[in-house]
This record gives sequence, structure tokens and C-alpha cells, in this order.
Amino acid sequence: MRFVLFNAEEHGLVGSKVYARQQRAAGAAIAAVFQMDMIGYNKALPRTWEVHAGFAPSPTTEERSLGLAGLLHRVASVVAPELELPQIYRSTLPGGDPADGRSDHTSFQARGYAACASSEDLFAWAGPGAPPEEGNPDYHQKTDTFVDEAFAADITRVVAAAAWLTAHSGVP
Repeated sequence: MRFVLFNAEEHGLVGSKVYARQQRAAGAAIAAVFQMDMIGYNKALPRTWEVHAGFAPSPTTEERSLGLAGLLHRVASVVAPELELPQIYRSTLPGGDPADGRSDHTSFQARGYAACASSEDLFAWAGPGAPPEEGNPDYHQKTDTFVDEAFAADITRVVAAAAWLTAHSGVP
């Protein structure tokens, strides 16, 4: 299992595009890409979070990415019972997946790898029984200093469990 860090995807996903391209050129067998970004903002209940797996250019890659999102959904109640189950975004939802093409996981999907991104409640959920969104009013601002450490730890715990299961048992 390898962990790779990227920063500042706002500048065109430069780091993840280069890395994903290099890995595909090398024939790397990447089983899964679990990305986390903006996981610490939560000031009001419920403790909602999102998993972005949508990739409109390739239904096959999106379906494999949805497998990763499903794994996160399955392990969430076991390893972080205080956390709501994730809102899973896909390209076929009304309005599509708002993170499609906007976050580092997309660079890997573009190379055919299964990938998804987990985040705090950034976008208005279009699914059934949608709770009100709790967007961070300080998103990408110098004033973005609030972190709900328990919330971020719960999301991290879910992603780590899913990564461990993928690496050790071939799940999803």
C-alpha cells in the first residue's frame, strides 16, 4: 500500500495529473485511489459527508469507482458509528457529480483507475431525504481555520479502513 500526497488542485490538478500519467505509463496496478479533501468542517448536526465517484467520460471507470464509494458506505457504520452514512455522488444524479473533474481523484479516473474523493458536506445533496447542506463559508479563504477534529478523525477512520480492506482482501 502506498500513500501519496497532492496539494493545490485548484491550480489544474497538476500534481495528480502528472503522477497518474506516470503510473499508467509504468503499468502500475493501482487497486484504488481514496482521496480526502476538506474533511474538517462541521458545526451543526447532522454530521454529513460526501463521497464523489462520478466520472461521466467512462461509465466503466465510474462503476468501479462506485464500488469504492460503496465500500466506504459499508464500513462507515462499523468504524465511525457517530458519522452519518455518506452521500454518494455519481454522474447520473440530477446535476451530475459536482466534483467530477474538480478534484485529484479525477486524474486517476481519467487514466482508468477506480477513484473517489471524500469530503465534508460541500455541495447540496440531490438525493432522497437530503439534509440541508452545511457548506463552509470560509472555503478556500485565509479565514478557513475551524476544524471539528472528531468529525475529521471519523472520516479518516472510514477511509483508512476501506484502504486497509482493499489492500488486504481485494475488496471491494
